[in-house]
Amino acid sequence: SAIQKAGRPIVLSLSPGPAIIQKSWHYAKHANMWRISDDFWDEWPLLKDMFPRCEIWQDHVKAGCYPDCDMLPVGRLGGGFGRERATGFTRDEQRTMMNLWCLFGSPLMVGAELSLLDDWTLSLLTNQKVLAMLTPDCRPDQIRRTEDEAVWVAENQKTGERYLGLFNLSDQEREVAMDFGDLWPETAQGEELWSGEAVPVAESRLAARLAPHASAVYRLS
Repeated sequence: SAIQKAGRPIVLSLSPGPAIIQKSWHYAKHANMWRISDDFWDEWPLLKDMFPRCEIWQDHVKAGCYPDCDMLPVGRLGGGFGRERATGFTRDEQRTMMNLWCLFGSPLMVGAELSLLDDWTLSLLTNQKVLAMLTPDCRPDQIRRTEDEAVWVAENQKTGERYLGLFNLSDQEREVAMDFGDLWPETAQGEELWSGEAVPVAESRLAARLAPHASAVYRLS
């Protein structure tokens, strides 16, 4: 739990960069957040590398203990580092980042010039349906990861809400699919949380045709 001072909670965030999985018990005992990567910047190889990092830390996310994927490099960046510029991530990559961070349960910290946020970036950071996955009641579980794709699910243990994330990690357009008949056989419909589109589910299978580095995340019912 958070350190108490003068009756108010204090969040202790560590930046060991990257945290050592074998020391997870130590971080959980003495801190609330700890960074699981080196400095994270707006480069696709760094974002793709976060998938195996989240894979090994997924079972350590719980109330008061939050493995940290580092700041979100969106909008205008670099003002304090010599040259201000727009993020190098495409919009698809930024949504992939948000989907992974929220499904995994990472703290969200914006690494951008807030006074220069454009409308699209603001909408990226304030999608309430996507942010609803962040609660520690929503347990993350990576179902599959290869060089080309990843599939994550999460289920809110209090509300029963279920989520599915499909990720194209390759440099080509491809279909990513998940058959969840053994997991949630009664599922009849999904809602894609960025577009709001209702997607019927046939034979407990959901698939998406995704652009390179793109993803889709669904709330299932």
